[in-house]
Amino acid sequence: MIVQPAAHAGKAGLRRRWLDHALALGEADPGPCFAWHSRVAFVLTLLSFLTLLGGAYVYSKAAPGVDFTSFWSAGHLAVTGHPALAYDQAVHRAVQMTVAHMGGAMPFPYPPPFLLVVMPIGFHPFWLAYLVWVAVGATLFLLATRRLMPATYALSHPAAFMNVVGGQNGFLTCSVFIAAFAALERRPLLAGALFGLFVCKPQLACLVPIAFIAGGHWRAFFAAAASGLLVLLLGLALFGVESYRGFFAMSAHFAGLIENSAWRWNQLASVFAFARFFGIAQGPAFVAQALAAIAAIVLTWRAWALKHDQRVPILAASTMLISPYLFTYDTLLLIIPLAAFLQQRQAGRFVAVWMGSFLTVLCFTGAFAMPIPNLTPIAAIASLFWLHNCDLRLLLPNRSRVSAAA
Repeated sequence: MIVQPAAHAGKAGLRRRWLDHALALGEADPGPCFAWHSRVAFVLTLLSFLTLLGGAYVYSKAAPGVDFTSFWSAGHLAVTGHPALAYDQAVHRAVQMTVAHMGGAMPFPYPPPFLLVVMPIGFHPFWLAYLVWVAVGATLFLLATRRLMPATYALSHPAAFMNVVGGQNGFLTCSVFIAAFAALERRPLLAGALFGLFVCKPQLACLVPIAFIAGGHWRAFFAAAASGLLVLLLGLALFGVESYRGFFAMSAHFAGLIENSAWRWNQLASVFAFARFFGIAQGPAFVAQALAAIAAIVLTWRAWALKHDQRVPILAASTMLISPYLFTYDTLLLIIPLAAFLQQRQAGRFVAVWMGSFLTVLCFTGAFAMPIPNLTPIAAIASLFWLHNCDLRLLLPNRSRVSAAA
């Protein structure tokens, strides 16, 4: 028996813990690929950092942390005893204008329970709250991804830039998403409870119930349902019926903003927005979105029913194809299939998917004279194809797949 030196034993233990976490997410053993790709990680991080500087300059000319003004204003109204006014467009915008000058719309489209998340920042001055929000979110993100990939890779994702500059909540949602799936096999009740929190952002968890049912994760399924219901009831108890009335009215208004292009189409990351960018009419664009969503549901169901090794990355990539309401900062979930490509030593696939996000974000900085579409749907579809090892027989019934394999 060979006794390892303490240093080597420590490294082996760290790698064992990493592997346990990766296998809990349905990932492959990465081997020594991280060191092999260290130069790639440095280049990607440098590119994202330069983009971050350019984006910060652009935002500084208009409204730094412009997205965060929505959270801060809602939190400020809640802590001053007026939570329902977070959904009053005139009042909410008046509070926003005290810290930023905006030309576009930036309402608060989240349900009342999310006020519990933004209330702590409402106690503090805007800039201090913004810095704390970004720092806490980035820290949670790095903690959640530390066993999936090195920090250089995690922070190099272009959507991370969007969350830093805009002060968005992608770090938080991605962290909860990863943590929940990491707990699924060993602590299903905890995993379900965490996914119940997505009642505040349901477009990122539409496929989770499908995955739980297909995979037979009933304890997690019912825990998620109970958690979501409790969160909604807590919001009702704390903020009252008027807050929910305001939220439902705001939801209808916000849907109209998206349908009528209140934002540039390449700011949205959905299939619907991709089609609209090319001038396709609203009706056919919604049809394209529906077809993509059906494909995403089928792929997710099959992956989880068959216990596919990459079922969690498949679900994360499929989530990008479900909702017409998806912004670039939410595409941070693509970090999960990117981690799978790293672990498979597929550097080319990693860079291809990464570039899809990078080119989209780059146009926000004004670096491109000609706007380009948001390439998230293409990146998601490519990820799904590669996660199936370029074999789409996963879509076929079991008997057909066996016959094809024979």
